[in-house]
Amino acid sequence: MQLILHDCHRDKGPRNILLQHPKALMNFNAPPTVRIVHSGLACNIEEERYSERVYTIREGETLELTCLVTGHPRPQIRWTKTAGSASDRFQDSSVFNETLRITNIQRHQGGRYYCKAENGLGSPAIKSIRVDVYYLDDPVVTVHQSIGEAKEQFYYERTVFLRCVANSNPPVRYSWRRGQEVLLQGSDKGVEIYEPFFTQVPYFLHFQGETKILKLKNLRPQDYANYSCIASVRSVCNIPDKMVSFKLSNKTALKKGRFWITPDPYHKDDTIQIGREVKISCQVEAIPSEELIFSWFKNGRPLRSSERMVITQTDPDVSPGTTNLDIIDLKFTDFGTYTCVASLKGGGISDISIDVNISSSTVPPNLTVPQEKSPLVTREGDTIELQCQVTGKPKPIILWTRADKEVAMPDGSMQMESYDGTLRIVNVSREMSGMYRCQTSQYNGFNVTPREALVQLIVQYPPAVEPAFLEIRQGQDRSVTMSCRVLRAYPIRVLTYEWRLGNKLLRMGQFDSQEYTEYTLKDLSNENYGIYNCNIINEAGAGRCTYLVTGKAYAPEFYYDTYNPVWQNRHRVYSYSLQWTQMNPNAVDRIVAYRLGIRQAGQQRWWEQEIKISGNIQKGELITYNLTELIKPEAYEVRLTPLTKFGEGDSTIRIIKYSAPVNPHLREFHCGFEDGNICLFTQDDTDNFDWTKQSTATRNTKYTPNTGPNADRTGSKEGYYMYIETSRPRLEGEKARLLSPVFSIAPKNPYGATNTAYCFSFFYHMYGQHIGVLNVYLRLKGQTTIENPLWSSSGNKGQHWNEAHVNIYPITSFQLIFEGIRGPGIEGDIAIDDVSIAEGECAKQDLATKNSVDGAVGILVHIWLFPAVVLISILNPRR
Repeated sequence: MQLILHDCHRDKGPRNILLQHPKALMNFNAPPTVRIVHSGLACNIEEERYSERVYTIREGETLELTCLVTGHPRPQIRWTKTAGSASDRFQDSSVFNETLRITNIQRHQGGRYYCKAENGLGSPAIKSIRVDVYYLDDPVVTVHQSIGEAKEQFYYERTVFLRCVANSNPPVRYSWRRGQEVLLQGSDKGVEIYEPFFTQVPYFLHFQGETKILKLKNLRPQDYANYSCIASVRSVCNIPDKMVSFKLSNKTALKKGRFWITPDPYHKDDTIQIGREVKISCQVEAIPSEELIFSWFKNGRPLRSSERMVITQTDPDVSPGTTNLDIIDLKFTDFGTYTCVASLKGGGISDISIDVNISSSTVPPNLTVPQEKSPLVTREGDTIELQCQVTGKPKPIILWTRADKEVAMPDGSMQMESYDGTLRIVNVSREMSGMYRCQTSQYNGFNVTPREALVQLIVQYPPAVEPAFLEIRQGQDRSVTMSCRVLRAYPIRVLTYEWRLGNKLLRMGQFDSQEYTEYTLKDLSNENYGIYNCNIINEAGAGRCTYLVTGKAYAPEFYYDTYNPVWQNRHRVYSYSLQWTQMNPNAVDRIVAYRLGIRQAGQQRWWEQEIKISGNIQKGELITYNLTELIKPEAYEVRLTPLTKFGEGDSTIRIIKYSAPVNPHLREFHCGFEDGNICLFTQDDTDNFDWTKQSTATRNTKYTPNTGPNADRTGSKEGYYMYIETSRPRLEGEKARLLSPVFSIAPKNPYGATNTAYCFSFFYHMYGQHIGVLNVYLRLKGQTTIENPLWSSSGNKGQHWNEAHVNIYPITSFQLIFEGIRGPGIEGDIAIDDVSIAEGECAKQDLATKNSVDGAVGILVHIWLFPAVVLISILNPRR
């Protein structure tokens, strides 16, 4: 029995669409295959050893990787990354998609990305691609002197080292300037430029990078100037150069000072006692430190070194800028204020004075933690202050560190200073839970055994639950059980739950000893289809499990992985073999029929018909349904909906387009590159780069303007074509080769007629000031493979499509090869579209123009060109 749909159009007359009964083929399954392509902008894509692909991108750009899979049933896709930290986790929405998208990519997100596809058949298919993130940070200049590391900016000494450091990928190059003068090694006797054997970055610079040192030897008047360090990665990824400047002055400076008191260093006593010794140390940072002069005062009166008051100044090469006052046999009359005054030889700079009180009230430090401040409970995202109360006179600096693990503090350093004993943490995270140690520093206080105390921080966070989302499909009148499990939460013992259907509260309660809660629907019906949420709540917030519960049948899956043949019944119509399998056919009630809807692309009205199904559909069963009387070359939208006795399931929609079948015995072939397998064309493995499938609607606007098509050859911005992308890193003369399928020739009578002729035609687009060459070759198959030059064209042909016609006379099976050669610049995109082969020689009107263009060559062929506009008007009369 045949089902015929009638569609009457005023302008086109009646059309019939014939639907034939389905045929079933059991267990039509295929294991997964996978490959990764980039779908975003890349600075460079290169092939390394073992065909590994490296995708280079600039920091801050958007990374897009697309995982192309085949296999049936449709494989599930999952993206993973190696060598990543916890902060590298993808957004949940991208992990299971074909396209992985990371906006504003950061340097730590570089690495190897894996796409894994599996459908339960055989081993999973896995491919990987390495992503290299390029960046250049602002350079930092630090200044050093020959006697040791310095921390300030201005120096007055014979030799100065300017050190330039910058983080980058790829490695950075530096250049130095004095004013506008470029400094080079050997250009100035007073200048040396070199890289250190071991790069020692000061402790306050928490990064690593390449280093370049500018050494100014025996400072001269002209050396006091403005210096610039320019860091460059040579515009890789369009990263601009960066510069930092520093002014070297002949001024000197005194910087901060500090002190510490050592009670009786010989008796190891922590208190100051009459009759014992007390040592006061004073240190000042100055430039140059060897020019420092120290003076000591007691209660404003100068002190001179004596037997009981011993003043020493340490060797500046050992500990520059330090002086000591030893008070031996401390007496009551020694109590008072001691002042250390530092100055530089020659004067002209304000002195630094440091006061230290020594009295009966001078006591060593003590640390305590307020009772209510440990343990300290807070929630993720809050701001918290950890407190250690410090007593003693003078009060020391407090150093905070982690006590329970060797990890950095919230600011990234291993310890943080506090002058009042308070540690402030902004935006607390769960990783910050644990024990913190506060400890006294010897500086600006007592040089005694450090005092310390511990503070416990407890960070509360909402429950993490599973499953985050799960779809359940079940037959009508059957029971459904949903479960929500707690993975992590703090606090864990004060958890409540509530089950809801939409806004309707179904059940609520508290957790006892179990780690999960369940909710059961006894009889599933249309009335209780919907989204069920289970909220598990603690003091810090809620975690949510979501279930989509329905009795609808799963959507069918159209079969894409094999080439769908079409039958050419008559000149104006074609047929299509529609194939699909049913996703989880036994998940719900038995499927009794499918509703098939079909409409011509661009039309509003659907024609619908039910396709009856007898018996149960098996998993992996391939169902075939033939659509006939389709109008060439129109495309159609097909919608397929499974039906059970309880109602409709989920629908699937696909577009079917006309394309001539690839044949074992050639009669007619047409390819507009619209289908997913581009008519079985393949890329040549021996060329330099690949042809790319493209449509104007999906073309990235950042690609090179002023070259390439602005539509496919029919004028559609949605239609596809093949083109060569000639932007960087492509080089002049590089080739991209596209191979057609192999076409078989019907065997000829050895005593009979000559070889069959074929008309080969295609559209080509060559627009741009840097257009190279488009060549076409005929490859004949036999004992040896021979490539005959068939057609060639070069140079700018304008912003329009042209058509080429060639008569070919193959004597055996053959292939056609399109070869695009990159011209001298980036405006050289070449495109092809609508490749056709028809039995018989080309029509005479197509051969009316000259027989060669741009030196086109051919041995067994004749070549003519005709504008595409004229051909379209001939082949597309109004129906």
